[in-house]
Amino acid sequence: LSDSDRVKIKKALRGVKVEVTHRGNMRRKYRISGLTSQATRELSFPVDDRGTVKTVVQYFLETYGFNIQHTTLPCLQVGNQQRPNYLPMEVCKIVEGQRYSKRLNEKQITALLKVTCQRPQEREKDILQTVHHNAYYEDPYAQEFGIKIDERLASVEARVLPPPRLKYHDSGREKDVLPRIGQWNMMNKRKW
Repeated sequence: LSDSDRVKIKKALRGVKVEVTHRGNMRRKYRISGLTSQATRELSFPVDDRGTVKTVVQYFLETYGFNIQHTTLPCLQVGNQQRPNYLPMEVCKIVEGQRYSKRLNEKQITALLKVTCQRPQEREKDILQTVHHNAYYEDPYAQEFGIKIDERLASVEARVLPPPRLKYHDSGREKDVLPRIGQWNMMNKRKW
């Protein structure tokens, strides 16, 4: 792993919550504070007050009976800098449902838009497929709480309102415009 890659990974992972998987049912959660500059196989730390030092690989094998496979990767650092706690990446799982506040790259933006920008017919089809796939009518929890999900979309009576007339600054060539089909042109118009 190059230094530049390590810095990118560290930046992306800092603050992310992870859950450890090597302790059976005890799923402890940690917040990532950094990434080690050394590979897992090179990391060691004091295990007691007498100054006994163990490698991360040795510690995981002796303490948890877990043999680390990817010893060339760095460890995730959790806890503070004074008393760091090293977690091999392979024993960590990112906790679901976390907000991602960092900027997305072009590829991620494209993928996000592809999923979120759907035509109404496609969205309807997806919703109906999801409802059918989840089979809420068979779900014991939904039944227990008396929750019923109709497999059809609700039909709602509605009307389309006329578009509002948009007013622009008096110094522009056009002072107002009536949008058509939800869009309008800003050419030769000045905003307030």
